[in-house]
Parts: sequence; C-alpha cells; structure tokens
Amino acid sequence: MSELDNNRLDYNFTDEDVSLKELLRPLWVRRWKIIFCTLLVTSIVAFYVTLLKPVYKASAILHIGSNISSNTLSINDAFSESSATEEQIQTQYELLRSRQFAERVVTELELQDNKEFVAGKYNNRLPFLADKTSLSSPSIANVVSGVQGRLTISPVLNTELVRITFSSYDPKLSMRVANQVGKTYVAYQDEIHSASKESTSQWLVDQLKELGKKLEVSELSLQRFKEDEGLVDIQGVRGLIGSEITALTSSLLQAEKQLDDLNVTFEYIQQNKRDFRKLTDLSEVNAHRSYLQLTNTKDQIERKISELSKRYGPKHPKRISVQAELEAIKENIVQQVQNQVLSVEKDYFTAVAKLKATKARLVKAKADYLRLSKLENKFSQLEREVETNKELYNNYLVRLKEADAMGNYNANFYVRFIDKAIEPNSPYAPRKTLLVIVCFILSTIVTSIYVIMRELLVDTLNSRRKLESFNEAKILAVLPKIKYKAQQDDDKYIVDNRFTEAVRTLRTSLLFNNEKKPPKVIAITSSVPNEGKSTVALHLARSFSEMEKVLLIEADLRHPTLAKNLDLAQHRPGLSNLLAKTHQINECIVRDKSAKLDILTSGISPANPLAFLSMKRFEMLIKVFGNFYDRIIIETPPVNAVSDAVIISRLVESVLYVVHGNKTRREHITSGIRMLKQVRAPIDGIVINQSQNIDTSKYHSKYYNDMANIIKLPVRKQG
Repeated sequence: MSELDNNRLDYNFTDEDVSLKELLRPLWVRRWKIIFCTLLVTSIVAFYVTLLKPVYKASAILHIGSNISSNTLSINDAFSESSATEEQIQTQYELLRSRQFAERVVTELELQDNKEFVAGKYNNRLPFLADKTSLSSPSIANVVSGVQGRLTISPVLNTELVRITFSSYDPKLSMRVANQVGKTYVAYQDEIHSASKESTSQWLVDQLKELGKKLEVSELSLQRFKEDEGLVDIQGVRGLIGSEITALTSSLLQAEKQLDDLNVTFEYIQQNKRDFRKLTDLSEVNAHRSYLQLTNTKDQIERKISELSKRYGPKHPKRISVQAELEAIKENIVQQVQNQVLSVEKDYFTAVAKLKATKARLVKAKADYLRLSKLENKFSQLEREVETNKELYNNYLVRLKEADAMGNYNANFYVRFIDKAIEPNSPYAPRKTLLVIVCFILSTIVTSIYVIMRELLVDTLNSRRKLESFNEAKILAVLPKIKYKAQQDDDKYIVDNRFTEAVRTLRTSLLFNNEKKPPKVIAITSSVPNEGKSTVALHLARSFSEMEKVLLIEADLRHPTLAKNLDLAQHRPGLSNLLAKTHQINECIVRDKSAKLDILTSGISPANPLAFLSMKRFEMLIKVFGNFYDRIIIETPPVNAVSDAVIISRLVESVLYVVHGNKTRREHITSGIRMLKQVRAPIDGIVINQSQNIDTSKYHSKYYNDMANIIKLPVRKQG
C-alpha cells in the first residue's frame, strides 16, 4: 500500500464499522488491568475462604403419614382419618421448625453448655479473629435461636417423607441434633395421643346420650303425625287420587269438545226456530233415519197424486184419499223435525250439566291431591329426621366401640425413622474451589463490563462511532499508541512500524490535499497538556525530513520537553534566546543526526512567553527560516491552557490539532477549536493520538510486520 493509497483512507466511519470487535477491543487493551483486578479480588476471596471453619451437615429422614388405612377401620366419612390433608402435613413440618421443639432439643442434649453457639465462623488462623469463648457463656435464648437457624426441615417431593438437616462445625453434634429432633417429635406425638385418650371416650358417651334423646323424640313425632292424619299407606292413596285426576281431566276435555260441537247447533236452532225449512237443513234432522223414511213416503205419495191427477178430478175419492194421506205424512215430518230439535236441545243442556259436574269433581280431586302432597312432605321430613338421627347414633356407637377396641391407637399420624443421621465424614461448606471459581468468573465479568461501559460512556474520541458523530473538524489521521523498540546503535527513537506508517499517512494527507497547496509552515497544538503533541511534532518532522529539508521549532516556552527527549542540555540556547538577541541562529539550531533534522528548542523559559511570541521578530524569524527550509513545523502550547497557540496560528499556513484518543474530552476539543476559529486559524484537521480502541492495524501491519522484506535505502544527505 503506497502513501497515496493511505491518504485515500477515509476516517468518516459508518455504522457498519461499529462492530463487536470495536466494543470488545477495550478488553484487550486493558487486559492486564482486568487480569490484575480479577486476580486481586479472587485472592481476597480465596484468603477469606481459608479463614472460615468447615461446616458439617447431617440428615435424618422421618415418615409422617396417616395411621389408619382404608381396610383397617370402617368409619363414616364424617369421622374418616384414612388420609391426612396437605394442611395437616404442613402443620407437622411447622411443628418441627417451632421454638418449642428447639427448646426440647437443647434441654435433652444440654446444648446450653456448648460453646459452639457463641463461637464465630472464623478459625484461629488470624489472632484477632480467634474465638474467645471463655469470656462469655451462651444464654438459652441464643442457643435456641442458633439451633433454629441451623435446622432445616424439607419435605421430600411427592412423598410422606421429611428430611431433618442440621449444620454444625462439629460433625458429631450435627448428627446428635438431627436425630434428637426426630426423637423429640415422636415423643411429642405420644404425649398428644395419651392426653386425648380419656377425653375422646367420654366425649363419645356424651354424644351418644344426646343422639339417643333426639332419635326418640323424632320417632314419637312421626308416630303422632300418622295417628293424627290417619295415614296408613299415603303413597297408595296419593297414587289413586292421581289416577282419578288423570281420568277426570280426560273426561273434562271430551265434555268440553262435545259441548263446543252442540253449542253451534243449539245457537242455529235458537236463531231459526220458526223457520221450518232452515231447521230441516240441520244434519241432525235430515240425516235421521225416520225423517228419511217419511220424506221417501212423501215423495211416493206426491208421484201417486201426480198420476191420479191425470186421470181423475180433484173430487175423485181416490185422489181425495191420497191427498189426505199426503197431509198426514207432512204432519209426521213436521212432528219428526220438532222431535229432533228437542233432542238436540236436550243433549246440549245435558252436556252443560255434565261439564259442570266434571269440573267440580276435578277441583275436589286436585284439592285432595295437594293436601296429600303436603302430608307426604311433612311425613318425609319426619321420616328423614328419624333416619338421620338413627344413622348418627349408629356411627357414634360404632366409633365408641372402635375407640375402646383400639386403645391408644387414636392418633391422626404415625411417625417412624426411615434413616437416622450418621456422622458426616467431610464438610458441606464452604466449597472453597467453587467459591474461588465463581468469584474469578464474576469478577472477570464485572470488570469487563465496567471497562466496556466506561469506554462507551466517556466523552472522548476513542471509537469509530464517536469519530463519525464529531463534525467540528476533519479527522486527518489516527495514530496508535507509540511503542519504542530496543535501541539500535545510538538511535533512541526507533518506534514500531504501525506508528511510523500512521505518521507517514498524516504527511501524505498534508502534501496531497486537492483543495490547496501543501502548507509550508505547520503549527501543532492540542487542547490540554500531555496529549502527545510534542511526540507528533517530532515524528512528523522526521517523516518530512526523509524527503526535504525540515526545521522543528519548539514554541512551547512554558513547559518545554523536546530538549529532554533528545538528551540535550536543558538550558541550551533556543527560540527565546533568538528572540532576545542573546545568541546567533547557528548557536541555537541543533542537528538531529539520526533523522537529518534541524531542531530549534525553546531555550531558557522567559518570564512572559506570550510577549516574546507576540514580537514581530518572531514573525520575521519564521519568514527567514522559510527561505532556507522546505517545511517548518512549530510545536505550540495547549489552546485551552494559554493563548500562545492562538497568536502563533495567525503566522502559519496550517494548524494540526492533536487529541489524546482516550483522555481528551469532547468539550475541551470543541472549546479549543472554537477559539482557533474565532481568529480564523487555518485548521486542517484533527490528529487522534495514542488511540488504543480504534483498530488501524489492518492498514499497516500486514505490509510491515516482516522486516526482512523492507529494503533500507540510504537517507537523503542534507547540507
């Protein structure tokens, strides 16, 4: 990669450049600090763990379950104890954790005389942490609280087993306490059973007397009710009345239908009672057999009269006889019609009377049915009361017999040891190795997070993301942290190739700027002290000296460092001497033989440096030097500290603003650039120095790591 190619590298980074590598790079840069902090914290924790006493843990297992199985006793569900509820089991666990049990254990084992409960958790490795148990005796309350604090009651999941665990610095004591808690619980259950034995039997006897009286009263009430109501078979009587109601309901429906049919005919007769012809239109009349016979006879006689009228006159005896017979038939027809009408009217009135009678019988039957239903409800209530009292009496009687037969077997639970505690062979805690490993991992993670967050939150230009958001000035170059190599001959300033190539990139950027011609007089300044502007000025001057004649001027008259870095006499004549006219130019300028570079140090520090730099003689010196040198580089004091750099910036063609990539805050940079812009200083851009988090090695390392491939050309000779 040539210098021109390096110049084309753009430092306006995009969001895609903000990668995980950039975020994690601070971890690699500060790896030794992270390792030191991690090892320090881990060592402290490891030392602390060695001071702790070993803790031993012993466990006993109890079985707490129901003492009555379903195939042992036949007691009603109201008194069943065949299975213990979850609440009852949980109550037993809380009893094991209670202070009463702890006091019993302390008394049984005489733990009030045991010094362990006032001893500390530290061993005697350090004198000031050693136990002073002889100075005080533990109180009962403290010992009980200590036992409760070290006792753990934990049920085994999905079983009736419970694990009793006790922790102690003494393995034998942990075993004794765990077993004693189980024994104390068994004894406590026996006490409860013995105390409740006598009261249980007496209570059952009293309950039986009360239930006997209630049963007798309920039976007498039922018998008296039967006698008062005369009930023999209330179910059968109610069934007969129910059947009668069903039959009457059916008859009532038929009577209502029949009355509806007759009502139409009856109304028709009442409306046309005087119209004989309309009466004959009734189906009850014209469909009657007698009426049909009479009408047939009438028709025959009329045909006969018609035949006789053709032969005989009106007064002929045969005709008169037939005519008289016809009249008699007509009268019979009229009489027959009247008889049928009267029959229909009679049927109507009969249907009305039948309907009323049926309704009355149905109402009476329903009343009787309701009365019997009420009697049956009352009877059922009295009968249920008798059955309930009888069942309760029998249950209590069976309960009393079972209690007498079982004797002491009257408890809700049975308790037995499944596994007794044994003396532990090895301590349970502290787990020293695990604690040290966890501490090492956590301290590494916490320290790494702190480093990353500090890098992200600090307001400096230490990442590509922050460079991208910086718009106050152009970023000319990013210089890595300088690393000096081993001395070769008399050259003290042999640095790594990455830094050298980064400086050459900066040089190329200044030479091949398309907007203006390359600057001849360049000032290098910074925001605050210790940002590396002296180093940048020296190496940039050495880089230019490879191609041309260069003069490096140290204009920082307040805190000069160049003479010290070059192993020159600290009070040798320099710029201040030239300005004061105490020495000649050839006495003040020194030649850097290794770089073929002319250097004008600051000289003796004057009382008022700003007054010296404001002289017209200083401007004249720069013009004179410009006639003899191809490039003049001036190192100036920090902008935010003093105004020297502002004065010098008006005399140069380019100002390079050096920024420490990890220390200089953005507000300082902005403030310094603003001051220079106010005097219209020719600021070419910013040089990021001492950058550790921005990876620029990909531009240089792969080309310059192999020193064997580099051909050393002779350095240009200078006059």
